[in-house]
Amino acid sequence: MGKTRKFLALLVVAALVLSMGALVGCAKSGGSTAEFSTVEDGKIIAGSDTAFPPFESMNGDVAEGFDVDLLTAMGDELGYDVEFKTEIFDTLIPTLKAGGKFDVIASGMTIKPERALEIDFTDPYYNSNQSLVMKMGTTYTGTDQLSGKKIGVQSGTTGEAWANENVPDATLVPFKNATDAFAALQAGNVDAVVNDLPVSAELLKDDPRGMEIVAEIPTGEQYGFGVSKDNPELLKALNEALQKVKDSGKYAEIYEKWIGIPWTE
Repeated sequence: MGKTRKFLALLVVAALVLSMGALVGCAKSGGSTAEFSTVEDGKIIAGSDTAFPPFESMNGDVAEGFDVDLLTAMGDELGYDVEFKTEIFDTLIPTLKAGGKFDVIASGMTIKPERALEIDFTDPYYNSNQSLVMKMGTTYTGTDQLSGKKIGVQSGTTGEAWANENVPDATLVPFKNATDAFAALQAGNVDAVVNDLPVSAELLKDDPRGMEIVAEIPTGEQYGFGVSKDNPELLKALNEALQKVKDSGKYAEIYEKWIGIPWTE
């Protein structure tokens, strides 16, 4: 009798262990508890062109900005720390695809069909247009005025693509970041700069340095965070976290802090 009872007890324990394992497996497979891989455990590392205020810029050796606060809030929802690493903009997609350096592109990146062939994008989190910046006092009459001129652009951006398409006979001068393009305009090395509108507004806000936005270029762009196509569970988790940040009111706080106006959906 003693051996039989002991055997039955072992069977009951084994059954409980198996049932608990099944329950844990079910919990991990559904909703926001889906597992995803990251370069470092417990941390989401973002690759970013950190010379793109107000979305990302460096304050000493610390990244700050709209994207930084937003992704950090999303990380809080997921129970993950967030770290930003500086990268040149036009190397972000190939570096993400290669893997091993960062998990997400957080760099004011416009969702474009050709980019979506290489990486996945989260749901859009910001709407933007382009801008044309020239020396103060310049009267802008249209793209014909830019014919044969030198236009500064950030390499690999939608601003560069717009200038290529709309002013084909201009000379495009690519720069690694927007701040370098504005420095070239100030120095007279280019005649104009095409750049994302909110970034141009931020860079010229406190010290225009003899430059101004002479035209808003309506391109109807939307920014998204980039994720490797090999990590669909991370994409799913980020979308869920983004929605939670919006629903909680935190997104509106971040928007007003960095853009300077209330957010309206």
